[in-house]
Amino acid sequence: MYYTDDSILPENMAPLIITAAPYGPEWIPGDADIPVTWDEQVQAAVDCYNAGATMLHVHVRDPATGHGSIDFDQFNYFIGRLKQAVPKMILQVGGSISFAPKSADAKAKWLDYDTRHMLTELDPKPECVTIATGTTQWDIMSWMSADDIKGTHLENNPKVQAAWAGMWVDAGPAFYLEHLKRLRKNRIQPYFVPAHVHQLELIERLIRAGVYMQGYRM
Repeated sequence: MYYTDDSILPENMAPLIITAAPYGPEWIPGDADIPVTWDEQVQAAVDCYNAGATMLHVHVRDPATGHGSIDFDQFNYFIGRLKQAVPKMILQVGGSISFAPKSADAKAKWLDYDTRHMLTELDPKPECVTIATGTTQWDIMSWMSADDIKGTHLENNPKVQAAWAGMWVDAGPAFYLEHLKRLRKNRIQPYFVPAHVHQLELIERLIRAGVYMQGYRM
């Protein structure tokens, strides 16, 4: 890269998309300043937009529990609120989400294909939904230092740390080919999250085969 003396001035910068992720699904209330109520979650998006972010990585918390929501209707409600509060932001919904049926004994199944495909049916539609291609290890503990987890529920909690360290994302062809088809049908752009170079190769093959066509939403 070549920089001139005035290259850091905003008026001389190339267009840039800044993504903000203020909802922190790996954390619980008390770990940090996590928005919990609907108004707090919406305000977090407004604050990110006012600070210069143009894309919002969306996770939803159930205000009644403070934990990640497994209610499909709450996702629709929250996206509707965001569309009103930050209409110029690109909304990108996280893909590692499951939803539970509304019954007394219902339980969400982590990374179940049927529940993950429900993200393609959100209404109102987000601009993007995260999609993984290629089953892979997803050890988020390797990204954190002792200082990162100090004072949080992860500190001195080897069981929870092991759960996050041992997380893997099931994303074989049976998942991502169907998910891409449904996203395209609903005119939602996939947001790829490759963890390593082999996943980039998979995405390149999808482009060459015409399975993913960039910009089809336009």
